[in-house]
Amino acid sequence: MIAFCYAISKLALWVFFRLGFGLEVTGAEHVPRAGGFVLASNHVSYFDPPLLGAACPRRLHFMARATLFQHWLLGAFMRSVGVMPLQRGQSDLPGLRLAIQRLRRGEPVAIFPEGARQPNGRLGQARRGVGLLAMQAQVPIVPVVVRGTFEALPLGARWPRRAKIRVAFGPSISYTDAPASDASTLATPDPRRPGQAGAEPAPAGAAARGRHEALANVVTHRWHRLADQLNG
Repeated sequence: MIAFCYAISKLALWVFFRLGFGLEVTGAEHVPRAGGFVLASNHVSYFDPPLLGAACPRRLHFMARATLFQHWLLGAFMRSVGVMPLQRGQSDLPGLRLAIQRLRRGEPVAIFPEGARQPNGRLGQARRGVGLLAMQAQVPIVPVVVRGTFEALPLGARWPRRAKIRVAFGPSISYTDAPASDASTLATPDPRRPGQAGAEPAPAGAAARGRHEALANVVTHRWHRLADQLNG
């Protein structure tokens, strides 16, 4: 049922963005045809999640603030397409474990590594969580930049505005594209917690955090390259 609802929603959203905002998608060939990957996008508007769902050739699994599920209509829609609730403002280990499990099963997970919508519409800095996810699951990161959604539906706007929307996917980034360090802390169970599954995220030491941040910096750099291509 979730797959069916996702397919219907994807078609409807593609028509909405294509006819209403002249949607253009480039670089879709960079999206892996099989296997898990982290789709890392900039975030400037509420339009961004449905836009990515419409533009990406693969079915995506999104993570959204748990509070959004409290709205009866929005919550019902997100559940129907398989959105994963995420507790913000605290370490949500269950949500992180679920995302890693899906990635390791070969399912793509879409995240917004800046942490929140950028109020000025500009590119922000990717946070280390994107590196942590990719390294824990040992999957690539596909960077993507959206343009025009800030003009179409900026923060505080009640109704959409006319604007051209574009999406650019970039070449994938290997989870190994970070400075060499002690990788043993990336997915090693805590010996003080018997019965802990090896797939569960272990507390990252300083070396692992450095690698996560380095990988996030690569994502930010790729965003700027994609933005330059769109601007050009």
